[in-house]
Parts: sequence; C-alpha cells; structure tokens
Amino acid sequence: MRKYMMSVMVVGCALCLVASVVFAQDKELSPIAKKTKAIVEAAHAFVSEHSEDMAAVQKAFEEDPRFRDDENGLYIFMHCYNAEKEEAICCGQGENPALVGRNMWNLRTPSGRLVFHEYVELIEKYDEFWLEYDWLNPQQKIQTKHSFFKKIVLKDGRNAWVGCGYWKN
Repeated sequence: MRKYMMSVMVVGCALCLVASVVFAQDKELSPIAKKTKAIVEAAHAFVSEHSEDMAAVQKAFEEDPRFRDDENGLYIFMHCYNAEKEEAICCGQGENPALVGRNMWNLRTPSGRLVFHEYVELIEKYDEFWLEYDWLNPQQKIQTKHSFFKKIVLKDGRNAWVGCGYWKN
C-alpha cells in the first residue's frame, strides 16, 4: 500500500510540474507571441465551426482582422495533412491565397529542412506547439520565423493544423 501511495504521489507531482511549466511558458510569452497564439486560437475556433465551407474560411483568413495583424506581419496558414499519403495540402492561407491546394510535403527550408514532415510529427505528438525555422519573408529575405501550431480535425474528418508565426529580428 505504501509503495502504491508513493507512486501516486510521484505521478501527481510530475503532472503538477508539467502543468506549471506549460503555464509558466504562456506567462513568459512576449507580446507578439501572445498575439500570434491568440490569432491561432481564434482561427481554430472559427474553423471548428465553419470547416464545411472552406471558401468562407479562406475569405475570413484573408479579410477578418481576428486572423491577421498586418502591422506585425501575422497571418493564418492552414494545412490538411496525411503522412501516409505524403500530403500537407495548403487549405487556408491569409497572406498568399495562391498557395491553397498545393502539396507542401516536400518543401524545404533554405537550409534543407523538411519542415512539413516535422510539423506532422510534432502535431501528432503534442496537438499544439511552437517551432522556429528559417523561411523566406515577404521581402524575399531569409529570416527566422517563430510559429505556433494547433491541431484540428475538420468536419469531413481530415486532420489539419492552423498556424501563425512572427519574424524574429
């Protein structure tokens, strides 16, 4: 009985530690990171309600101020993914709608990272996460981007993520 109680206490303490680390991380976010995460949370809620009409979702990503911050270069990107089929199809893009419908699975960063493979692995493991990677910014310069991703299952059953990132100086 004593060993059982000790095990319960150790597991309980470990869970408390994990919860406080997650909470502490959110408290320590910079203002731009908080804004980035808030945009993802708002888009996630919107897509949860409206994923049966992806044209309306795309229009909202382009026009609705809840899903963008032009002053800080923040916009939503969304991909439907299936690792078995090697797909990461852009299904929503607030900055460059011409990307919608493209399979980004094998797209590499300027340094050669297959980041869409990483996104899928991380989203399957954590449901939401932050990730840094180098990317071409709108001024056509390679810059580090810090992005927040959140998993969503669309009403038609497809797995997807909603993300937003800011450019680090």
